[in-house]
Amino acid sequence: MILKYVLLSLATLIFITSSDPYYGTLLTFKPLPKETSGDVREVPWRRTDAFDYYLEDRGDRVSDSFAITTYYEPNVRFWFFIYTQFSSNQVVFHDKNNLSLIYRVLDFSSLQAKKLPKNTLYILQQKITQEKIDLMREDLWFVVKNPFSLEQRAKNFYESIKRAGVTIPTQKEKRIKFFTSLAENVRSQTGQKNFIRDGVTRSQPYQKFLRKYFKAQNLPSELLAIPFLESSFNPDAQSKVNALGAWQFMPLIASYFVPKRTDSIDYRSNVGVASISAAFLMTENFKILKTWDLAVTAYNSGTKHLLKTRRELATSKIDLEEVIKHSDSGHFGFASKNFYSEFLALAHTLAYREEIFRSLHQHERNDVDEDLVFYLSKCSLRLDKVLNKEQLDNVDFHNHQLRNTSDSLPKGVIITSKSELPKAKFLKLSFDQIVHAKPIHWDRFLKNQSCSTR
Repeated sequence: MILKYVLLSLATLIFITSSDPYYGTLLTFKPLPKETSGDVREVPWRRTDAFDYYLEDRGDRVSDSFAITTYYEPNVRFWFFIYTQFSSNQVVFHDKNNLSLIYRVLDFSSLQAKKLPKNTLYILQQKITQEKIDLMREDLWFVVKNPFSLEQRAKNFYESIKRAGVTIPTQKEKRIKFFTSLAENVRSQTGQKNFIRDGVTRSQPYQKFLRKYFKAQNLPSELLAIPFLESSFNPDAQSKVNALGAWQFMPLIASYFVPKRTDSIDYRSNVGVASISAAFLMTENFKILKTWDLAVTAYNSGTKHLLKTRRELATSKIDLEEVIKHSDSGHFGFASKNFYSEFLALAHTLAYREEIFRSLHQHERNDVDEDLVFYLSKCSLRLDKVLNKEQLDNVDFHNHQLRNTSDSLPKGVIITSKSELPKAKFLKLSFDQIVHAKPIHWDRFLKNQSCSTR
């Protein structure tokens, strides 16, 4: 008789636990629904352990200073996939606070295939993405009200949470709080693979100079991942808050490093000048903050908050992990908290670019392996009047700060080129000069220089 009740109780327990999609086996064999309607289809979130070779740097190509620690590993893994596996026609839906928690991945390739104008495509994809987020939040709020629901929309979330290795509370009140937090933190992230791949190609004409220059400044070459993070190495990139160029300098920060911008010249979009300025900025950040994780993060958020946190913790020896744990989201939000993880993901991506981006396109220019040289105009001039066709083509390509090569330029304008420019009109700066002086001070090299009329 006792055995009968024991077996009955055991059967009841098994039924109850199996009825909970998180703790037990689903009682239905119905597969998770896939988005196939209209212009969107659902694709699986891929296994990430296949890329451990790159993330663990088994080829020993990344400095130990930028090794991926246990704390950053989940976030770095997420961003590594965003940069290397998903293109801009794919959107990943995830939890904002736990990047290991991936809900779904939607593919908009069918929409892209319609050959609509880029702006129209962007707006449509954004609109559909927001609609999907709203629906996901509605479903999560349903789970908040019914924390033990067995409906399919609840099971979908249980499955995602289980796959991420996240523990769901068993107590009802805690469970409701848990799902409330998830509902508030749904976020979407568009893939970046095609942008990064294009950026690798765009950067080829500058790589020789950049590596040489950063080495001369005793800066790790991994820092060259920053312009990929900021703009996918796009010299013409401009943000809504007026950051400009490959390195996305804001006007105020740029004013400390480059000559004052005018209506026709803004050096933030000159890759060479902006890269030199970034090298000086990173050197200053490291001197102030002492560690690269903080110095890199300061490129995005500035040093003010990081120094404030150091004072609050009453120590000069802190790292970014301590800052993130100590900071409130109001002053140190999603972008700042993830900047270093994104940087690490890109540093490892770029270290293995040939393997990750198969059959990379070679840049169309035939002077990719030649060094970049910096010049100052000795007098007011028009480039189209003093340069031949080859020189003009070279200057036009490397100087995004110039709107038109037929404009009249004042004395002291910085020009970058891989072609030799006329000595009578331009002063060629030595490598030593550009290493030891910020671009804003280069005009002093024009002292006693005159412009020849011959």
